[in-house]
Amino acid sequence: MTAATDTRSQAVGTAQISAPALALVPGLNNTAAVFDGVLAALPTTVQVHTRDNPPLESVEVIAAHWLERLPQRFWLAGFSFGGYVALAMLEAAPERVAGFALLCSAPQADSAEAAQRRLASLEAVAQGRYFELMEQSAPLAFHPDSLANAALLDRRRKMVQAYGPDHFAAHVRATVARPDRSRLLDGSRPTLVLAASHDKLFTPAQMSALAAGIPGARFVAIEGGGHLVPMEQPRAVAQALSDWVLG
Repeated sequence: MTAATDTRSQAVGTAQISAPALALVPGLNNTAAVFDGVLAALPTTVQVHTRDNPPLESVEVIAAHWLERLPQRFWLAGFSFGGYVALAMLEAAPERVAGFALLCSAPQADSAEAAQRRLASLEAVAQGRYFELMEQSAPLAFHPDSLANAALLDRRRKMVQAYGPDHFAAHVRATVARPDRSRLLDGSRPTLVLAASHDKLFTPAQMSALAAGIPGARFVAIEGGGHLVPMEQPRAVAQALSDWVLG
């Protein structure tokens, strides 16, 4: 299946009937292809739902788009920007979310300075420099060792091309407008907080502190990954998700 596929599920035969449903929400500059390796590594006892985030300028509206297309009850994991969307889904339909996970993401709103930096990037997009910016951001996205992996860099490049500047601009505006939703992480459902050892955007220390403030939360730090750890270490991410969902 391609990154442009609207929905994808992983289930076999009668297992689909009783398998727990897991929604995986991709991040900024990501299509659902960011989870390709994770889907391949997850057991067939988990029914996976993922899709591209539509180019809408509100995480709440994107959340509604997801909720209309998911089963009545599901486990929910958001990666990076996908975490902001997932939090909006949790707020809108808490009774439908069996468990919640933040993958290299956080519930806080942007500071005024962070919001200003994000909005400044839209000027470069307006000048037609989106793909140039994405090439320059590779060292921020990946573990240093991954920068020598030509196949991985090419997969990311193709994903970014499929995502494109219109999605980026809409999602930047949605990110800036989102509120703080920290209060939703109250330990009332199984919670996973996942970090990557070399993530410069959401550091392991920040993610560990977040998990420590959530009653009963499980914290997992994956070695050998940068911010794009679902692409770099998909088996480890799949294992963490499987352990969380299946127990």
